[in-house]
Amino acid sequence: MKRFLSLLSFAIFALVATSSAQSLRYGVMGAMNLSNYAMSDNGVSFDADSRVGFKAGFQMEWNADFITEGAYFDFGALISSRGAKLSSSVGDISVDWTSRPYYLEIPMHIGYSVNLGASDRVSLFASFGPYIAVGLWGTDKVVVASEKSNPDTFSDDSLKRFDFGLGLKGGVRLFDNYRVYIGYDWGLLNVAQSSGFKINNRNFYVGAAYMF
Repeated sequence: MKRFLSLLSFAIFALVATSSAQSLRYGVMGAMNLSNYAMSDNGVSFDADSRVGFKAGFQMEWNADFITEGAYFDFGALISSRGAKLSSSVGDISVDWTSRPYYLEIPMHIGYSVNLGASDRVSLFASFGPYIAVGLWGTDKVVVASEKSNPDTFSDDSLKRFDFGLGLKGGVRLFDNYRVYIGYDWGLLNVAQSSGFKINNRNFYVGAAYMF
């Protein structure tokens, strides 16, 4: 994984270094996450409740008119708060679990934008592509009957740190500098540590960005 991240970092920096100032833009973004898990235990699926979180960080756009007019690449380096809530019972004993992981998330999308009318002040855009995420920290909240505990989210019997998936984002560009959008991420890897148990990240978000 370290080798993969090193190669990815090198590729991004090489892209930045070889891009002209006119084709590369950077900015800041923030979004509200509504995250959840797709969960199953030995093939039996069950539902968890969504958890409200956030994602925030830096965003880069690289003009890709060499592919077709309106095409671009969209990269980011974000801190993302995800997780889910699960309530169940064993006999008369209630169990409440809130998973609260924080990830370094790197989306790598290819997108397309089209102007609305003759002016370029308002345009629609959509992008799609993979993301990688590395767990940074997290503390779960577990309540069994009246007993409370706060185990590490990325402990040996909870979640794996590495995640990979696909993301889709679409929205509106305003006055060249502003972006308002919604998006969804599908985690493709099972991040559960326990054998027979399966957890895939799911995340819907609403956000905005300012490009310099």
